[in-house]
Amino acid sequence: METIKNKCVVIAGATGLIGTEITKKLIDDGNTVLILTRTPNNIDKNYLGKFSYLEWGGFFTPWLVREIEKCDVVINLAGEDIAAKPWNRRRQIQLIRSRLGTTRALAKACHYAEKKPEVFIQGSAIGYYPLTERKKFTEEDDPGTNFLARLTTEWEQIAKLEIPKEIRLVIVRTGIVLSAKGGMLPKLLKPIKFFAGGWFGSGKQTLSWIHITDEVRAIIHLISDKNAQGPYNLTSPNPVNQRALVKAIGKTIKRPAWVSVPAFAVRLMLGQMANEVLLKGNHVAPSRLTEKGFEFTFPNIEVALDSLLSKNH
Repeated sequence: METIKNKCVVIAGATGLIGTEITKKLIDDGNTVLILTRTPNNIDKNYLGKFSYLEWGGFFTPWLVREIEKCDVVINLAGEDIAAKPWNRRRQIQLIRSRLGTTRALAKACHYAEKKPEVFIQGSAIGYYPLTERKKFTEEDDPGTNFLARLTTEWEQIAKLEIPKEIRLVIVRTGIVLSAKGGMLPKLLKPIKFFAGGWFGSGKQTLSWIHITDEVRAIIHLISDKNAQGPYNLTSPNPVNQRALVKAIGKTIKRPAWVSVPAFAVRLMLGQMANEVLLKGNHVAPSRLTEKGFEFTFPNIEVALDSLLSKNH
């Protein structure tokens, strides 16, 4: 298991699905962690007293510079949950501001810091790539033109342009994270448990996924590798289509999964978000990560689901 030790790490977005798990891992390995959060009530109570935290609205302040000067690593995972609410205009603005403003504030703090961190891990997503089944995407490919692609492109550009060049910048384009504690998996699991589970539309849309354990391992791996720089796709080498995922969940918990939710009904409920999150997909390969020698603990969907679901269901 990848580890870093005796580092001071500042994490923005530490109360989210990925942030919570990476915080636990860093603490367990003996690192000093400072959490910057808008929602201190969401902090895992089991770890209170093992790290410091500051309530932060995502804006630049002088105290932010002082905290950055103390740290070796900055991890920026801050941002409103893409799939939490339908995308009306107000929601889209929230999604944009929660990502761009936070990144800009952290970059400015790094600029003013006399002692700068060694590495800056910038969150991003595979929504960067076009929503098409026609090809397999790697880090060399150009972004798409839909809302998520424009959002992630601008998010990354702020990091590239505004974080000081002497800080090693790693951009993690994360796929669909599978975890029993949140994200897509529990939402799919609940109706399947009650014999009403299924896929959206045709079910043929490709899902480029990653197990939460491999997500955390990959980020630690990229922090510890001093030559790692630029964008990395954090996805399993073996994507599945949505129908196969739903059927695999059903098989794991011994429930049938056979219902399809018609595409028009999903669009009626969720509007634009339906197309970009549920009804279309893409095959995104972890090319640069595997070139770095990273080996996935859970490369296949069956093994991943067994580890996440078999103990609890």
